[in-house]
Amino acid sequence: MVLIVILMSTIIYVWVVPAFTSQASQDNAGAAYSEKFTTVRAQFATYVVSIPETVAACGSQDWSVGCAPGGSYFTCNGSITSPISQDVIVPANGACLITSTVNGNVYVYTGANLTVIGGTINGGLEVDQALVVTLKNSNVYGFTGLYNVQTVNISGSRLNTSGNLGICTDACGAAMYAGGRGFFSMTNSNVTGQVENEVGHETIVNNNRVTGRLEIESADLGQIINNVVGSLDLDQNGTIVIAGNSVSGTAKYGTNGWCGTGNNKISGSTTGSCIGNVEVDVANTGSTPVKFVQVYMTNIPLAGGLSWQLASGKPTQCGSGQSATCTLLPIIIPVGDMAQITMGWTAPSGSFPLPWNYIYFIFVSSHQNYVDGYLYFQKGLGMPLQSRLEQRTCPPCY
Repeated sequence: MVLIVILMSTIIYVWVVPAFTSQASQDNAGAAYSEKFTTVRAQFATYVVSIPETVAACGSQDWSVGCAPGGSYFTCNGSITSPISQDVIVPANGACLITSTVNGNVYVYTGANLTVIGGTINGGLEVDQALVVTLKNSNVYGFTGLYNVQTVNISGSRLNTSGNLGICTDACGAAMYAGGRGFFSMTNSNVTGQVENEVGHETIVNNNRVTGRLEIESADLGQIINNVVGSLDLDQNGTIVIAGNSVSGTAKYGTNGWCGTGNNKISGSTTGSCIGNVEVDVANTGSTPVKFVQVYMTNIPLAGGLSWQLASGKPTQCGSGQSATCTLLPIIIPVGDMAQITMGWTAPSGSFPLPWNYIYFIFVSSHQNYVDGYLYFQKGLGMPLQSRLEQRTCPPCY
């Protein structure tokens, strides 16, 4: 699949974070120089499959449009360059380019390709199992239903511009329903009403205005960035990133496999939480036990949850006792063993969280050795790195 890293590559921002400053206290020179540890593997937002949901049937979301015309229609297997005053059908495996006005509904069937550039559909748009649907700088005045379409690209367009808020799907005020394990992208567009997107593979919703609810559900990979929406509803997704959005109503975070969020402005209440786990494995390759006393993410002390266990399966030294899994610092790694460390991560406050193509981490030992590294979105560790000493003046080193 096309990685979200690539989709973000045209957006350039910079992390704004303070400089890393360790406060490790113990500095025994002999132990410090015999202490060695190295990163082995790590992952950051690796691919997570969404919780599946049934895709609605063609025509089931707006009965006034349906999945087929009720009367006469025009068959388009070419182009429409002048106004037409009846429903339009794009037949199975056909292709249609619309650059003018259709004063009726448009129906697109299995394997077909519809492209609307600068055109207007003064009715609804109903698409069933098509290959590609492209709307560029176009208008759709009725309901848009996209069912099991392989590729959808909507840019610079206006949807349900009639403002008919009487259309009800799972809630009233519906302007669009899109469902199916394909690629869906909507950018720089305006929607009057609600957008419901379910069961997507890659779902990209960037820089749009949606007057109603924006629901993204059961997407394997979702990116919801820089939108202005009435409310936000996210549930059952695999990996999803939500950043820079302005929400005038409520925001709901349901069950999502990996969720990263930052810099959203939410005026209403928020339910649920959006936390993405970061996992790093560190092996003790030296001749003395390693004790991590500080953990930094993007040069900021870790604020999210922490848990760790030993790869050997042996109980960890957890505080004053022992446990199979520990949620406390320090992280203690016996000689020849490896710690598997999981950390909850959210974007640092005050920094715009883009591009999320990598994050930076640091582990600091009680002897002021440290190891750092870069985690790349869906790729994991950039390269394994060996521990090294912080800058110091020796002697003395105590």
